[in-house]
Formats: sequence, C-alpha cells, structure tokens
Amino acid sequence: MSSNSSPLPGRPWTHWCEIACCYSVWWNKRREPKHEDSRMKFWLGWATGLALMMGVVVFGYSQWNLRFYQGYIGDRVQLLAELRRGALQEYFTTAQAELSFWSRNEGIVQSQQRLNEIWAAEGQGFDERLRELYIGSNPHPADFLLNLDDAGDGSAYSELHSVTHPIARKFVTRRGYYDFFMIGPKGDIYYTVEKESDFGTNLLDGPWQESGLAQVFRKARDGAASRVIAVSDMEKYGPSADAPAIFIAAPILSAEDEFLGVLALQLPTDHILSIMNSSDGMGNSGETYVVGEDFLMRSNSRFSEQSTVLIQQVESESVELALAGEQGQLVIDDYRGVPVMSGFAPVNVGKHRWAVIAEFDMAEIAEFAAGERPALSGALLLIYGLSLWSVWYWRGRSLPQESNDLPSVELGDGGDAGGAG
Repeated sequence: MSSNSSPLPGRPWTHWCEIACCYSVWWNKRREPKHEDSRMKFWLGWATGLALMMGVVVFGYSQWNLRFYQGYIGDRVQLLAELRRGALQEYFTTAQAELSFWSRNEGIVQSQQRLNEIWAAEGQGFDERLRELYIGSNPHPADFLLNLDDAGDGSAYSELHSVTHPIARKFVTRRGYYDFFMIGPKGDIYYTVEKESDFGTNLLDGPWQESGLAQVFRKARDGAASRVIAVSDMEKYGPSADAPAIFIAAPILSAEDEFLGVLALQLPTDHILSIMNSSDGMGNSGETYVVGEDFLMRSNSRFSEQSTVLIQQVESESVELALAGEQGQLVIDDYRGVPVMSGFAPVNVGKHRWAVIAEFDMAEIAEFAAGERPALSGALLLIYGLSLWSVWYWRGRSLPQESNDLPSVELGDGGDAGGAG
C-alpha cells in the first residue's frame, strides 16, 4: 500500500487534516460565549463579595461608633449631674455661712435684744399696729413696701427699724436673697425686709404655722444650744403669692448663750433655676433638673413653656436611685416617655435629699453617631474601587489572554512522505 494512502478508501491524509482544522475553528467559536460567561461570573462574584464585606464593615463600625457615643454621652451626663450637684452644694453652703455670720453679728444680737424688750413693753395689739404702719399705710406701691425705712410715728420700734432696715435691705438685694426675718423666742415675726402678710404674725399659732418658715424656726429654737442651722425643703409660701421658697434659720444667742430668737433667710428659686437650666453644650435635647423626695421637680423642664417647679412629677428609675443615695448612669424612659441617657446624683439640702438629673435623648445620640457616615462612606467607596482594580490588574498579569487564532498547520506533500512499498 502507498505511504500517502488514507485509512479510508478514496480519502487522502490532507483531506482529513483540513476537516480537523475546520472542526477546531468551529469548536473554539462555540466555546467563546461560555468563556465570556465565565468572566462575567468571576467579576460579579468578586464585586458581590467585596460589597458584602464592606457591608459587614459598615455595620460593625456603626454599632461600635454608636456604643462609643453612648458611652461618651453617658460619662458626660454623669459629669453634668455631679457639676450641678457641686454648684447647688456651694450655693447652700454659702447661704448657711452668711446666715451663721449674721446670727453672731453683734449689731444683730443687740437689735434682737432691743426688739424683745419693745415687743414685751408694747403688749397686745402691737403686731396689728405694726402691720398698719408698714403695710396698710405704707406710701409705696405693693411691690415696693421695703422702701419705707421709718413709719414716722416716733415709736421705739420705728427708730430701731430706721437703723436696721437699710442694712438688711442692702444685704438681701446684693446677695440675691428674697427676705430677711428676725423672729422672737415665742415665734413672733418682729421684722422682715419685704413686709409681706407674714410680718407681725406668730409662727406657732398664726396663719403660717405649717409653713417652711415655721418649720425652720422650731428646729433652730430646739437646737439653739448647738447653734443648729435649719434648712427647709422647697415649698410654696403663701405670703409670697405661693411662690416656691426655701428657708434657712439659725438661733440668735446672747453673750451668755441665752436664746434670744431666730434669724432666717428666704431663698428664692431664681439661683437654683439659673444653675439647673443652663443648656450650653447640651445639644437640642440635653437638660438638667432637680427632683425632691415627693418626686416633684425643684427646677423647670427645658421642654415646657410653663413653670414645672413643684408641679411636674418624675418617678423614673434614676430619680429613685439618686434619692436612695446612689449615683451613676443608665438608659431609661424619662418623664416625657422618651428614651434618654440619664446621669444621676444625690444632693443633701439640710435634712432633705434631692435627685440631680442630667439627660440626653437617645435619638440625638444616634444622630451624633450617624454624622460620621458620609466620611466613612466615601472612604469605603474608594477602598471598594481600589480593591476591584487590584483584582483586575493581577488577574490580567497572571492569566494570559486566550486567543481563538489557530496555529498554522503545514500539510506535507504526500508524495515526499515515503517511497513505494
């Protein structure tokens, strides 16, 4: 048989090579769509994987960032509660120190001794005459009765009043107190700066015997031997148009330690409100307030246009803990029913305890944390794009380009392949 003969009769080798080449071209053409499909799946897989990874990073960071801000604000409200407590303690300590000084002042002691003598000498009905002279017949308007130094009746009382009153009036005006009282050993109110309806009345059997002023008078009288300074809780006081008031009182003793009476000051709420209502650096929802043992506010709510002093009730967990003498921070629903980060601390006002509360809305804390998302998103998009580019670049270097070009096939001349058999 000839060397260029075909395995199949009548078909030379060259013919079958041509058929094989044609089939290879057809097969490669048929595989092209599948190859493109594979590349598409590869990039979709990488893009989806990177997106999921970035999503996990964003979620994890957001949760960490939110917890960070919650911890930061929690520490801040705790610090605010402690700062407000310190300011309140300083205010009451200062008031007690000034009262102690004046109750030992020689001029006050001598005036009290003289008032005891005058009151005993004038007898029954003297209190009514004084109210007529310094209230009923006072030439000054109702809110300015304190401007009268001397009633001009020539009495021993008016002579003493003309000396004592300018000093006491100047003291309460400059030091921010509301009123100044000199009270006899039997509860008679000898002297006041403001000349309200309590002037000349008796604190043991008169109309204000249940008031905060009467309470501190009795405590100062009973503790005179040890020079007790009595402090009342904040209560509405009738003679001052039911305005909230706090009273502090100290005994007045002679050089021989004889009980002469009681000196008392009426503290207005203005200074307490100025301490508690400061909102500098507290955002849109931060506030501080004080709550008493009756669970009523001793300061105003930031979110009310009306006064909430001795009106708004607050029985939250943080208030209960502070009234129990504890301090700390926790997340609660406040008196508005809003979730807040609440810091709390106790403060003692005489024998009474108040809860000092500082709070931030949790919604605003979440807004603080969310404020960093735009910058984070930009950084993550950049990382995402660089990651995809890196995959494209290194894949292009490590995997050679596939080609559909077929290698050239040289078909030899059948006649040169071999000789005749």
